[in-house]
Amino acid sequence: MVDDGGGFDVLGPLRAHRLGAAMPVPVGVQRVVLMTLLVARRAVTGRHLLDLAWPDSVPPSGMKAVHVAISRLRGWLRSAFPGTHITRDNDSYRLDLGPWTLDADRFDHLACRGMDRTTATVVRVRHLAAALAIWRGPVLDAHPVAADFPTTAGWDLTRTAAACALADAAITSGSHLVAVPALAALAIERPMDEAVYASWAHLLTTCGRQAEAVAVLNTIRARLVDHLGLEPGPVLRAALQQALTRPLPEAPYTPTRVPIGPL
Repeated sequence: MVDDGGGFDVLGPLRAHRLGAAMPVPVGVQRVVLMTLLVARRAVTGRHLLDLAWPDSVPPSGMKAVHVAISRLRGWLRSAFPGTHITRDNDSYRLDLGPWTLDADRFDHLACRGMDRTTATVVRVRHLAAALAIWRGPVLDAHPVAADFPTTAGWDLTRTAAACALADAAITSGSHLVAVPALAALAIERPMDEAVYASWAHLLTTCGRQAEAVAVLNTIRARLVDHLGLEPGPVLRAALQQALTRPLPEAPYTPTRVPIGPL
């Protein structure tokens, strides 16, 4: 699955692009409706759209305002992304992307291939690294719409699983450094995620960067203790034990190059 013509990106701030060029995205209510239909990946009731578009106070026009916004959004889609449709079934609306793509779909596809343990490890590293590179930040830049649908939580869980799988596969294939940026970026977004920090520290330790690994683990331990009153769990304790006891390398670590190109 490749993005050869354009489409929409939701793994980060909302973006639209066509043939390599950025497309201006509608603002206001139309933007909220577009974001909702993109992340929902299913039909959404008009009432739900109304509540999301006007979370504080519903306008006097009520559902008529939603219908107007959808009509205008349909006009923009016809012009900017021909073949994309908003269909209506009773009081629910669904977005059909037609020939265009969604970055979250590409991410899911690559992550699924990368977590297939029947595939060669070096190929898994390529797929997982490519999948994680699609992410530009929290879904829809953490807009409230993103928290309203289970798809967002599913993508987040898959991202964590893919990052930890990448760490394991990169270590196995001898391409450790390929995975470090992805784990570091995820750790910044999830300062309390023990699995992510353990995988990040494991990578640093395997690269001979034990001091950094210990610093990473001490950072999350302090957060857990200060904010939650909890000591690290067994995963973090095992990572710390490895970082403290692993012998230092006799020679500087030389990573194996794993090309991350078109798949």
